[in-house]
Formats: sequence, C-alpha cells, structure tokens
Amino acid sequence: MQENQNTEKIETQNTGSLEFQSQNTTQSIGQFQNYGQPQRQTSSQHPPRRRKNNKKLAMQRMGIVIGVIFSIFLIIFSMGASWGKNRGTKLKNENVAESLKPVSKISETNYHYRNIAKFENVDDFYGFDASKYSNLTISYEGVVTASIDISEIKVEVKKDVVTITLPEPQVITNKISESSVAVYNANRGTFENIKLTDFKGFETTQQPVAQSNALTNGLFFDTSDKAKAAIKPLIESLAGPKKDKYNIVIN
Repeated sequence: MQENQNTEKIETQNTGSLEFQSQNTTQSIGQFQNYGQPQRQTSSQHPPRRRKNNKKLAMQRMGIVIGVIFSIFLIIFSMGASWGKNRGTKLKNENVAESLKPVSKISETNYHYRNIAKFENVDDFYGFDASKYSNLTISYEGVVTASIDISEIKVEVKKDVVTITLPEPQVITNKISESSVAVYNANRGTFENIKLTDFKGFETTQQPVAQSNALTNGLFFDTSDKAKAAIKPLIESLAGPKKDKYNIVIN
C-alpha cells in the first residue's frame, strides 16, 4: 500500500512540473514572435506541445506500472519459494525407506513366559542330581523378543500410492533366566530353585520350546501390528501437508 501511495505522488509531481514548464515556454516563444506585430491569440500553437508532453507522461506512467508489476512478481515468486519449503516432502522410494528406520525398534515385542517341563528316569539333569526324583518337574522363566527387520521392508511409491510390504517378524533374542530354574518338591508342594552346572545345555534345548509357545500365543502377530501402527504416522510426518494426497497401503 505504501508503494502505491508513493507512486501516485511521483506521478502527480511530474505531471505538474511538465504542465508548468510547457506554459512558460510557449508564452516566451509567442511574445518573441509577435514583437512589433498586432497582438493575436495563438492558442493553436499549444496543443502540439501538450500532445507531445502527454505522450511522454504516458510512457513514464507505463514504465511505473511495469515496474510495480515486476516488483509484485518478484514478491510472489519469493513467497512461493518460501511456501514450497513448508508444503511437505514429495514421497519417493528412498526417502520413505529412510523414514521407516525407527520401525525396527518400535516393533520390538517381548513375550514373557513361564514354562513347566516334566522328565522321567533322569539321574543327572544338566549337572543337577535328580536321582531321588522319580518324576522331575522343572519350571523356568524367560523372554522372547521379536522385531521387524527394516532391511527387508519393501517400499514402492507410484504417483499417489505408497505400498509397504512387511517381512515376517524375526526372533532377535530368547533368554531364559538362570536364576528362575526350579524343581517341584512334591513333599512340600512348592517349586525350589536349583543350580544347573550346564545351564547353557539346558537353555539350548528349551529355547525352541519357549519360542514355539511364544509364536502360538501370537508374538509375531503383535509385532506386525505394532509395525503397521507406526508406519503410517512416520510416512505422513515425512509428507507433511501433502499427506492427504497419498494413499498408504501396508501389507
């Protein structure tokens, strides 16, 4: 608005100056030509000079208008560049895959278990003397942890459709607590902790059992669900204001 006001002032001042100079110049020429002659009105001499001055003024005004239009164009262009930074990111295979890196950690799911196993006719149980037990009942506790391997996630961006294909979750750890191993004392009706000198051997044989039970109870399903729940917000965050443009499909 300030720019328009200044422009109007300049046009008004230039116009006044031109008109004032035109009148003085014409009057002086007229007096010189009519010296010693009968005085006559020579109004017919003024219009050509005014037409010339008006043409010059019109050109000046046109230059001002062009300058203002150019300035507005520059402002709009610079604002457009600034807006572009806040319009979100165009989704591509590479940047979507990069945005999904946190999925591996987010999808980690722990399955806590307590298993009970029975053994018969065992005298030596991984270093524990079981000769006095006709039937050996052992309990133990542990944790199986599963996660999604992000290197196996497939990303495909086609126009406005983003397709994410998840791999099957993987078990990343399966640990049995050594201090949780206990034997059932039938006389007392309680489990009593025992020490296994070959705990590693015991763990190796029981880990597959624990993992099988974890999967049966939905460990992988829970892991996939956590991954799916995390993927969409991550992609939408990357897309920013453009998120509504994309259809995100997770398989």
